[in-house]
Amino acid sequence: MDHVVSPKSWGDYLEPVTRVRILLVAVLVLGIYWGPLRHALVARWISDAAWSHGWLIPVFSIYLLNSRREDLFAAAARPNYFGGLIMALSLALFFVSAWWWRMTYPQAVSLIGVVYGVTLLLGGWPVVRVAWFPILFLMLAIPLPPQVYAELTLPLRAFASSAATVIMPVFAPGLYTEAQAVIIDYVTSAGEQGHLNVEEACSGMRTMMAFVTLGVAIAYVGERPTWQRLVMVAACVPIALLCNTIRVTVTGLFHVFGRPDLAMGTPHQLLGIALFALALGLFALLGYVLGHLFVEGPEDYGADAPTAAS
Repeated sequence: MDHVVSPKSWGDYLEPVTRVRILLVAVLVLGIYWGPLRHALVARWISDAAWSHGWLIPVFSIYLLNSRREDLFAAAARPNYFGGLIMALSLALFFVSAWWWRMTYPQAVSLIGVVYGVTLLLGGWPVVRVAWFPILFLMLAIPLPPQVYAELTLPLRAFASSAATVIMPVFAPGLYTEAQAVIIDYVTSAGEQGHLNVEEACSGMRTMMAFVTLGVAIAYVGERPTWQRLVMVAACVPIALLCNTIRVTVTGLFHVFGRPDLAMGTPHQLLGIALFALALGLFALLGYVLGHLFVEGPEDYGADAPTAAS
């Protein structure tokens, strides 16, 4: 008779020597990256609303690792010295960007390389096959450089203004709108004129980053074929553009109808929450559709298959 073995704790799967190595490496990495962690990551998560979701990403990465702990601990640890090379290159990037380039973004990116290299060095490819996504998922927590972020917002602002220009007259008969880059000029049926400026905060970049994070997480969780995961990740961009277009359109209509108070403060935040719920529903709907596109049938028609009536 087979005996049921109770699940082992995390520590039972690791040899004492391995635990000491992991602890020493963690202390060294934390000491080296303490400055970038404080200034390039935590400070931006606190002060910049566009990256306020950064707090959740490390937590979700830990959750992903914990959800696959059985696979992780079952993987045969085969230390690979190629991980040491990745660590060395990542640390070189850190020191060059810290003392030569004076750029914080490459410093933060190099931290992901160090974590990946340590995992490969101590655990080998069997462990990396399980842990690679939670590690790379941390990239979404690193704020983009302000210059890059500003450049990316320009086309998003232009798209939002053009889309809102087309949609707003549908809900306001007699309204004439025209988009000039990020400016929406309008004339109401009563002859009142004005213009709306799609500011950087309304570019949708914040929505884009949050929804990409959400979409990638949803695509990874659960058992899905690789092509379905790729489709769900690719859908992040159109879903984010759709939700931001709705937000800009609704905000513009509030201004046109003389209720700018509804376009700021608590009502504006409630609109953002509603759009986040909409995006979550769209991701869930897409996952359901992808999961039911194909119906699995019997692989062959053997003795168990029904026979046709003669």
